[in-house]
Amino acid sequence: MKPTYFDLSVSDITRARAFFEAVLGWHFEKFEMPYEYYRIQAGPDSEPGIDGGIGSVKDASLSEGRPMTQVTIPVASLSNALDLVVANGGSIVESRTPIPGIGWYATCAEPGGLKFGLIEADPAAVAK
Repeated sequence: MKPTYFDLSVSDITRARAFFEAVLGWHFEKFEMPYEYYRIQAGPDSEPGIDGGIGSVKDASLSEGRPMTQVTIPVASLSNALDLVVANGGSIVESRTPIPGIGWYATCAEPGGLKFGLIEADPAAVAK
């Protein structure tokens, strides 16, 4: 399964946005979250690669106050994928949570601690 999204947690969103706009030509669009977050269009749809998002380290407890990059991989069944993570020595760092209009998301870690996201598409995903 190929990653479909990257997420950047940065110390200063305004400076990081200006940097990536100037250096890489990325475009940012505000995304509705309970905190400041932007979707990143990292290039035209005709170009290979993935898009992402950017938010502050202060809103990303997983970053432990440090800048970080995390990739997200799509799965057909989040429940099955989480079972496989645990069965193979990994851990669930952030349990299954809805991203309204997008799907179900969880953060995991491989046995050495590297964090990554898993997402199951479901536009009807909502908190229960």
